Amino acid sequence: MTRTIEARRRSLLAGGAALGAALLGPRSARAQDAFPSRTIEVVTHAGVGGGTDITARMMMVQAPGVFRQEFTVVNRTAGSGAQALQYLASKPADGHTIILVTQTHLLTQLRNPNLPQFADLIPVARATADPQLVLVRRDSPFRTPADLVNAGKERSLRFGGTHVGGVDHVTIFAFGRAAGIQRPTLVPFRGGGEIVINLVGGNIDTAVVNPGEAEAQLRAGELRPLISLADTRLAAFRDVPTAKELGIDVTGYTLRGFCVLKGTPEDRVTRLERGLIEAMSGPIYKSYLENTGQAPDSVAGREAWGAQLAQFNRDGREALQALGLLRG
Repeated sequence: MTRTIEARRRSLLAGGAALGAALLGPRSARAQDAFPSRTIEVVTHAGVGGGTDITARMMMVQAPGVFRQEFTVVNRTAGSGAQALQYLASKPADGHTIILVTQTHLLTQLRNPNLPQFADLIPVARATADPQLVLVRRDSPFRTPADLVNAGKERSLRFGGTHVGGVDHVTIFAFGRAAGIQRPTLVPFRGGGEIVINLVGGNIDTAVVNPGEAEAQLRAGELRPLISLADTRLAAFRDVPTAKELGIDVTGYTLRGFCVLKGTPEDRVTRLERGLIEAMSGPIYKSYLENTGQAPDSVAGREAWGAQLAQFNRDGREALQALGLLRG
């Protein structure tokens, strides 16, 4: 009898140990698979204090609480996004390294096929989407959108923008093509401030800029918005028609948003999308958007963000090829 009881006891203990191992095994695996399991790196091509760097850091104010993990910025500033893309490619596609992408990255990719390309990225969440306006000076002969478009069909208009082959140049090219006007002439300046000053001074015919860049001049009545390149009319410019309303199928935004490397597990991409949107939906990030004159509805998920990037990638390729800045 004693031997029988002892045998049963050992059998129960063995069974209990096996059951414990079975229960602990998946739990241990789940703990190992927990995401994020270490600090998340946010790669930017901007130096400390630049607009993109600040956007990353404002997102990171609330992100650690959302993800229960630390975040850190990695600044890789060389090559108009090239070094940032190379750094991303050197990391595992596990979601612990995300990159804050702008349209500049896409143009850099198009010019350098040795870099990770747009198809090698997975869009996750949009951080800023600043719509652009087509502006003219107060005493411009172009009183209506039709005036501008008709003049552009007769001669090449002088558009203010940043450097040749840059984001502004692509937007201006796309606008001109969609409007059916002659190829616009880009007059390059160092930034939005210089563009606005030269537009007020009459040195250019028109310009495509963000409202925040020309806020003072718009308030003073020195500049007039003719066309909005947003998807829908802007609350602050309800009387300004969108290009699409006018039959000009083009939009123009200054964009920033997060991507990860292709191959990142889908569940982690989803976790990042939801978490980043939550972090950027809080009062601190909203105040940042408001205080910097950026669109309050900037934050969006991967579907909208990915569609915008894909459209700009197509427009950028066509523009660079037409301008003789890209072969193939």
